[in-house]
Order: sequence, then structure tokens, then C-alpha cells
Amino acid sequence: METVVIAVGSLVPLLIILVVIHEFGHFATARAMGVKVLEFGVGFPPRAFGFYTGNTAVLIDGSTRYVGFSGPQDLGRGLKVKVSSAEDARGNLVARLIELSRKPAKGEEEPEEHPGEEDLLKHEGKIRSVADGSMVMADMLYSVNWAPIGGFVRLAGEANPNVPRSLAGKGTGTRFLVLIAGPLMNAILPLLIFTVVLMIPKDVAVGRLVIAEVGENTAAAEAPVQAGDIVIETNGNEIENRLDFTREINLNGGSMMSLLVERDNQELLLHVRPRFDTESARWLVGVFPRLDDVTIVKRSEPIWEAIPNSFVNTWEMLVLVKQSLGGAFGEGSSPEFSGPIGIAQVTGEITKDGGLIGWLGVGILLSINLAVLNILPIPMLDGGRLFFVVLEWVRRGKKIPAKKEGMVHLIGFAVLMGGIVLVSVNDVGRLIDGRSFLG
Repeated sequence: METVVIAVGSLVPLLIILVVIHEFGHFATARAMGVKVLEFGVGFPPRAFGFYTGNTAVLIDGSTRYVGFSGPQDLGRGLKVKVSSAEDARGNLVARLIELSRKPAKGEEEPEEHPGEEDLLKHEGKIRSVADGSMVMADMLYSVNWAPIGGFVRLAGEANPNVPRSLAGKGTGTRFLVLIAGPLMNAILPLLIFTVVLMIPKDVAVGRLVIAEVGENTAAAEAPVQAGDIVIETNGNEIENRLDFTREINLNGGSMMSLLVERDNQELLLHVRPRFDTESARWLVGVFPRLDDVTIVKRSEPIWEAIPNSFVNTWEMLVLVKQSLGGAFGEGSSPEFSGPIGIAQVTGEITKDGGLIGWLGVGILLSINLAVLNILPIPMLDGGRLFFVVLEWVRRGKKIPAKKEGMVHLIGFAVLMGGIVLVSVNDVGRLIDGRSFLG
């Protein structure tokens, strides 16, 4: 039970943070580009609670229809209304329908939509003030929803370019920026986390890394590495502990790696090519090292060093992901992906062992994965929508019909959900078998 609590308690807030930051990218860019944002939601519906903000001016004229009250004299501060607005030649919103916002009574029919009203801006909120011929609405909803994993930004006219202030009505450049902003935020976040982590003082074990044993028929044996060798550098990078050595091996998997060792008081330069091990999903050279003369030192970096090193560490993390996938495919096997269950288990294990630093490390990896996943042309995700925007640009403004694009995203969503279910079944199988998700 404790393991489950740690797993869920560490993953859920982490995912909420990552998703909120991702959606904030869409939200801020959309508003900066003049796209009407209707809702910023944390979690997925049903809604738990929410509040309205903003000061949207809406004009009222003789063509405005009313549902639920007799006319403009019934409008008042604090009243919650649904409004369908057009846009005049000056860019002002003009109400064409004002409806009392409430749940329909049992058996009550929805108000009839007049021809052309499907192209109106549908926004909802509370009236802040009413003057002759106009009103001001708080129609930007911030909501917290009951399904805790996920989030969304609801924009006006995502598929209908005729809606005033709609996303679909903007040019390809604007839509590209709004869609790319979410993955970009997930790409920037690791830089910020790494900067903070590098500045936090921490105890580091350093010493002499001695090769205790060399496996037969391994890459190290062919080098030839021998038991008793002291590893000094790999590819010119100093090796102070096992973590340094492991990182260098994984970064250079499949490529020839230089290995500077000390043997019988002499320095020797060897060359070894790490091989991918499908069972542990890691690159290995076939040695068993130990750390001698261990000294615990406290280290931290000043901000002027931490910032540039955060770029280096983030890039290395991307390389490690690429190396893991490339190694698996190169050996003719498929990478063993984890679904929500596996990710929760890994997050819980790392958080339990590594504390805050470990939890932040998982956040870095998940944020990078979210950035990469959302930039790929996968239907329903940002990358899938970006694909259609780029396709429209290539076709010189000729759009793919909204219904066809919607069908592609719907099919893609079904396939994606099916894949998550299959991966989750595999996760459950690994839990039952007692296999570690960390390899």
C-alpha cells in the first residue's frame, strides 16, 4: 500500500505541473496572437469548480435576441450568461444572442439556432457591468476538473475559421506558433530544473574507479581491458565514479569510445565499442567496476555555470533517449515502453530512493518525452495538428476540410488509446511477475 501511495502521490502532481506548463504555452501564445481563449482547465471534466476573469466588451443592438429574459433591462452585474457574438468592421464584438446560463429543465428544448449562428463566437461568463448599448463580461474560465491527470486550453473556433477571433481564422504562421508553444515549454522546463538541481549542494562520492572483473567475449575484453585497470578518462572526460562511467558508456553506445586507464603505474589508451543489452535496455562494455578510496565531497555550481551546463545536460538526456531507442531497434527488438502504471511505479521508486532530486530528475525526463512526443506528427496531439498546418502552407493556403482532419484525429486518438491500454496490460504483467520497471 505504501508503494502505491508513493507512486501515485509522486506522479500525479508531477504530471499536473508538466501539463499545466505545456498548456500555459498554448494559452499565453494564443492570447498574444489575438486568439480568444475560452477556458484554461486543469484535469479533465467533469468540472469540480472554476472562476471567471477578464473584461470583454460586447455591444448590444436592436438585432440582439434574448432567451431567458425579456430584454436588456434584465441584464445586471453578476448574472451568468451565454453569448453568441459576431464581429463588426471595427473588430468589436456584437451580441446576436444572449441566453441565461442555466441547466435546461427536464423536457425543455434547447433554443433554436438561427442560420449563420454556427459561425458566431460562443462565450460564457458573468456580467461585470452594463451600460447603454453594451456590457462587459468576465468570460475567461479557469477550471479545476475531477480527472486529475491532464489539462486543456479551449480556444474559439479551433476548426471554424468564420468564428470571430478564432484560431482557425488565423494564418498558418500564427497557428504554428500557438501549437508549437506547448512542446516548446516542455523543452524549456528541463533547462530550468537542471539549473536549480545543479545549484543545490549535494554529497557526491568520488574515488578511483577500478575494473574488478572483465566479462568473456565482451567489448571490454576485445579492447583489451584487464581486471585491475583504473579508469581515468573516457573520450577526454574525467571519471570520478560509476555514474560518470555509466553515462559515458550510454552516450557513446555503438560508437568507438576512447578509454584512458592506468595499469602497472602506466597510462594506456584503449578503444572500446559499447554493445546494447536488450535485457537491461542499456549499453554495456562488459566490466564490473568498483570505487576505491572513496571521498564524499559536497558540490554545487554557481548560477553562471549552472545555466550553460543545464543546456549540456538536457542535450545529453535527449541523446540518451535516442541511444536507448536506437540500441533496441538496432538489435532487432522493440523498446519496452511503459504506460501510466509503469511510469507511476518508476516515479515512486526513484522518488523514494532519490528524494526531491530524484523526483525532479523524473520530471526532466518526462518533460523531454512530452516535448518530443508532441512534436511528432501523431494525430490528436500537437504534432498531428502542426502537420496539417504545414501541409496547408505547402499547399499555398489550401486547407484540408475540417471534417477530414477531424476524422484523422479521431482515428489517431482511438489508436493512441488502444496503444496505452496494451502497454498498461504489459505493465500489469511486469508487476505480477515482480520485474522492475528500471531494468
